[in-house]
Parts: sequence; structure tokens; C-alpha cells
Amino acid sequence: MVPDAPHHHYFRTKEGRWRGKIRFEVTDPRGLRASALALADKWSLRSLALASRLSALVLTTTVDYASRGHLNEVLHTTRVTNLWAPVYRSAETVFLADDGHSFRVEGREAFFPFLRPHSWVAEGAVAPDRDGAAYRIPCFGTTMEQETRATPAGLEIAQRTPFSRATVLLTRQRPPRA
Repeated sequence: MVPDAPHHHYFRTKEGRWRGKIRFEVTDPRGLRASALALADKWSLRSLALASRLSALVLTTTVDYASRGHLNEVLHTTRVTNLWAPVYRSAETVFLADDGHSFRVEGREAFFPFLRPHSWVAEGAVAPDRDGAAYRIPCFGTTMEQETRATPAGLEIAQRTPFSRATVLLTRQRPPRA
């Protein structure tokens, strides 16, 4: 373990609970219709876009570096609510690689009505300046590219698939542990 490595610094400084409103849109409706995605996945993307326009999709996430960072692991949770009703939840473990930048994420997620949770694996790397990260995450039968960047306003997240785009500005709700 190198506690000052970029990925250790990145996740240690993100410790705590974060929250923000999701702005989601389908950017290529024709491409989505013509894609090989499952009908249910196409419907889910369209439903998310509609919910984002009509109501308040809120993402709440927790980062726990303190309990396992010394083992090169970070615990992470994600929850999305629509008008306070949960519609998505996920629990992940981030495994920090020896190179000081890259990481692997193993997660278990479920969408409402939470009857069929499934596992997924993603990869990512922390930027050399230690204030951002890039992820490649499986999402709705395709790959979502996510970029995060620490700013004075909070943690900005941009997510893209070939058919959609989402943005979130997360603000810290609970500070790191003492």
C-alpha cells in the first residue's frame, strides 16, 4: 500500500456521504431504437429520461475509505430515488491496483422492484492530478463512460453511453470520519 498514491488520495478525500440531482437525457433516440440492446434496457433508458424531466431523480452515494483503505479497498454505495422512492441501489468494492492510479470495481445492483439483483465489474483510473477519475461501467447492455472531477462546488459527474448523457453535481452531506 502506498497511502499517498493518487488513487488512495482521491478516494480518501471523497470519504463521506454525497447527494445530488441527476440530469439524464437520451441523446440519440434513433440510435437507441436501432441498437441491439434488450427491449427492457431501451425502455429503462427512456423511462430515466422522462423521470429526469418530470420529477427529481436524486443520487446519494457513500465512500468508505477509512475502514479498508489500508487493504487497498474502498467500500462504496449508490442509491437513486425518484420523489423519495428508491428506484436503484448498488453496493461496490473498489480494488486499488499497485500502479497507484488504476482500480477495479465489483458491484451488485438492483433496480426497482429489486427482485433480480445482478453483479457487475468495471474498471477505472484516477487522474494524475488526483482530483478526478475515469470509469468504464457496464450499464443497460452497453458501456457507460463516467468522469468525475472535484470542484469548489462539489464532485461533478458526467456519464455517457452511445445513446445517453447524465450529469450530477454531488455535494458532501456528511464529512469524513475523524
